[in-house]
Amino acid sequence: MNIAVLKTGLFPDSETVEEGIDHLLSRCNLYQYDATRDDLSDSDWDQILDEILDAERLIVL
Repeated sequence: MNIAVLKTGLFPDSETVEEGIDHLLSRCNLYQYDATRDDLSDSDWDQILDEILDAERLIVL
């Protein structure tokens, strides 16, 4: 299963969810992106969007 994880900083309890995501690392293709970074270029966002569109699940933290 392809899972995209987008870290946004919107949710204060994201640490709990991240622990669960760590459990998925051995079972799924996991793509993690940190949207809070200031240095993301347009090509970075293009890659992020491609992975989100290809993912079967999207988790927003």
